[in-house]
Amino acid sequence: DVQDPERLVQCPYNKQHQIRACRFPYHLVKCRKSHPEVAKQLATCPFSARHLVPQPHLGDHILKCTDKGFVEQDI
Repeated sequence: DVQDPERLVQCPYNKQHQIRACRFPYHLVKCRKSHPEVAKQLATCPFSARHLVPQPHLGDHILKCTDKGFVEQDI
C-alpha cells in the first residue's frame, strides 16, 4: 500500500490472518497454496491482483474498484 505500508489487511483466504500491506502480495501467494479450496471460489480483480473477491461478486467489484482509475489513467 503506497499510503501506509504498515496498515493491516485481512487475508481473503483466512479471515484470521492480518498482514501488513507491504507484505500482503507475498502472503497471498503463500496462503493461496495452503487454502486451494478457498482459492477456487475467489476471482482476481483485473485492476489489482491484491483484490480477491468471491466469483459471483466480481462484476460488482469491477464497477466499484478503487484501482480502476489508475488503469484507465494509463490507457
